[in-house]
Amino acid sequence: MDRKEVFEKLKEILSFEFTDSTGVLENCTEDSELVADLGLNSVGILYLVISIEETFSIRFENVDFKSFTKVGDVIDYICNYRK
Repeated sequence: MDRKEVFEKLKEILSFEFTDSTGVLENCTEDSELVADLGLNSVGILYLVISIEETFSIRFENVDFKSFTKVGDVIDYICNYRK
């Protein structure tokens, strides 16, 4: 799975968070900040982590998810984990 495919899958996961919001995912880029731009709260981030682990068959073991500030940070982790 290449970086673009990971990004599209991640947007699918995020779409469950933004069913009532318009334009949030359409404007989502790798530079979008998870909290400031996407408005994720602690519950949203927890859901995101669980969904990523299930979707990509990875684990965020010994990782502080708070260190991921942008969508691109999450994509980097997923891509590097799979290598």
